[in-house]
Amino acid sequence: MVAPDEQAVPGLESLTFEDAFRQLSEMAEQLEAGGLSLADATARFEDGMKLVVRCNTLLNSAELRITQLKDSYRGGVSLAHLEEELEEEE
Repeated sequence: MVAPDEQAVPGLESLTFEDAFRQLSEMAEQLEAGGLSLADATARFEDGMKLVVRCNTLLNSAELRITQLKDSYRGGVSLAHLEEELEEEE
């Protein structure tokens, strides 16, 4: 049996959407396959929820950027100005 601390998602904050989604899919398959102890299943579920939050954060960020880009082209704001604003937010 693996302790929940050992099941932590390494490098969560640096994962790309694709990597986080892939890991989430793998965890879902493991949970659906069964055969895990209650502690392991709970730890994987918790890590999966962390990955869901990461995916949602990245999707929201992409949606915001797309909205800002669309607005900048409609409003005549230069792309350079938008890039400066996005860099300041990071």
